[in-house]
Amino acid sequence: MANGNNRATIALAVVATLVVAGLGGYFVGSSLQRPGTGNDPAVVATVNGEQITRDEVHQKLMTYYGAAVVDDMILTRLVDQEAARAGVTVTDAEVEEEVEATKAAYGGDLYFSWALSQYGLSEAQFRDMLRRDMVATAVLRQQLQPDDATLKAYFDEMQSAEQTRKIKVRHILVDTEEKANEIKARLDAGADFAQLAQAESKDTASAAKGGDLGLIGKGDTVSEFEAAAFALSDGEISAPVQSTYGWHIIQAYQLHFEQEKQTILEQYLNEKVSARLGTWYSELRENAQITNTLAQ
Repeated sequence: MANGNNRATIALAVVATLVVAGLGGYFVGSSLQRPGTGNDPAVVATVNGEQITRDEVHQKLMTYYGAAVVDDMILTRLVDQEAARAGVTVTDAEVEEEVEATKAAYGGDLYFSWALSQYGLSEAQFRDMLRRDMVATAVLRQQLQPDDATLKAYFDEMQSAEQTRKIKVRHILVDTEEKANEIKARLDAGADFAQLAQAESKDTASAAKGGDLGLIGKGDTVSEFEAAAFALSDGEISAPVQSTYGWHIIQAYQLHFEQEKQTILEQYLNEKVSARLGTWYSELRENAQITNTLAQ
């Protein structure tokens, strides 16, 4: 089983961006507004009869975090402007799908919430940053689309060395060796791998895709899984393999450029976008006309 997947990686990157920007737990769950707005009272607390006003709290927040918040908003605005020029949109449904998939990658709502809590973040903050990164990714995918010659050269280089070579893998994960042997017997008797993965695998994220884990390379999975997967011939199904996650039945496919061109394209774009994203954000700032009085 892979140590992580694209969604989990995106989630960590989003969290890291928030923390670096200084947008930690100070704002989590806050419903504070600017003074004079809304119907909230002016006094938010008293200490031995001495008042703490909404105006004081707002000023403290602006002093400590205002510059970082505005800087974050500037970047979001720049990304949205680029997306508008490129004709790129990301819908609420797409963001929600990515959030749910990320939760699944973390093992469910509880583990996902715990991960966010380690950085003092709310789910709402995470969604905002995830949306921006999804929009940025969509723009960069459009910009970085390769022609066939570039993609073929990328594929040939990737497959030329054992340490960079990729294979396509799917698996069924269960808790016991007995269950794994039962599933292997059913597969040997002609049962459909994807259907069994959907029905039996406890790896819910891949089970929904018929057990598909996409492309893996050396170092992408735990050692027991890697050794078994890379030892398989094209289309071969393994005997049960034990790892720290449980018992796996693995099927591996060697990559053929024409047959797997779309999968290879996704791999190419994932790598290129990941490598380009941070630099692109910096270039957006450098090439824009920005005023930020809080940064002075």
